Amino acid sequence: MTIDELLQRWSDETLTSDQLQSLSERLTAPENQDALLENWLIESSLTDYLPAASVPEPRNSAPNHNSPPLAPIEEKHRTQWLSFRPLTAAAAGIVFGMLSAALVFGYSTPRILQQVLTLANPGFEEAITPMPDGVPMQFGVWSGDHSEIIAEQQGITPHEGNRMFHFLRSDSRDGFPSRAYHGNMYQFIDIRPWRDAIATGSAVVDWSAWFNCIREQPGTPSQFEASMWAFAGEPSFVRKNWEEKLHQELGYSTWRLVADDDPKTWQRVTGSLIVPPETHFLVVELKAIAGNETPVDGVVTFAGHYADDVQMVLRTHPRDQVQKLQRATP
Repeated sequence: MTIDELLQRWSDETLTSDQLQSLSERLTAPENQDALLENWLIESSLTDYLPAASVPEPRNSAPNHNSPPLAPIEEKHRTQWLSFRPLTAAAAGIVFGMLSAALVFGYSTPRILQQVLTLANPGFEEAITPMPDGVPMQFGVWSGDHSEIIAEQQGITPHEGNRMFHFLRSDSRDGFPSRAYHGNMYQFIDIRPWRDAIATGSAVVDWSAWFNCIREQPGTPSQFEASMWAFAGEPSFVRKNWEEKLHQELGYSTWRLVADDDPKTWQRVTGSLIVPPETHFLVVELKAIAGNETPVDGVVTFAGHYADDVQMVLRTHPRDQVQKLQRATP
């Protein structure tokens, strides 16, 4: 079993005693210690500016909805920083000294700086119905097709917290026809307060969301997709850009997966986007693509498709910008 597989099991709390022993032995190797540092410092979305092991270059795609889906990513449950379970405490103890030394060393030779970007209602814990107005015209709201925020339903429990997002239909009040067979939801995030961080063109936003659906009849399975867009200008321009196919977005990153037909498991969609220096705001998009659903009058009603726990982290390489991320002065 590879070190990544062992760390995945450690994160998922499925590590056996034998696997724990194997992990403990492998963590004596520096390259495996780097893997653990990356797992903790990047995946936990730290709000502090801690160093991490080097991260692979982000996966970006051209803005082409017809391109084939990228390869699926293994699920990885979110863990809290230094929140150790009894089974893994031994492994944590072995590397804690190494980690502490790395952090001290990191302040003189930092590798990555990062900042969690704030979304409105990212875990859908506030029982505020998303606006069915299609593409939003302002920051800090969820808007898109008809949907709701609910608690446990049809045997599916939220990925985190007590509530989750529920796709209802593939239409909205704006009547945008090209989305007729998809359920879409959007939120705009103002990136201008971080303009100093993105000025070098090397800043990256790592984003993720979790999806689930009820068990489906045999046939074409449902799919889920999450995307990140970068724009300049005013939020009102986005709707015009997409309706008129102007292709004026500055950058685009997307990831799609096929539903696993298991309502007891949530699937994670994740990706990264290099943020162009001229970016004013980002758009996160959640999408459900029904498999066997038959549209009525051009509209799909989703039987049981859900999303939860949306996260965004801005990171930058200090070799290009040595200061910590700080909010720009208005």
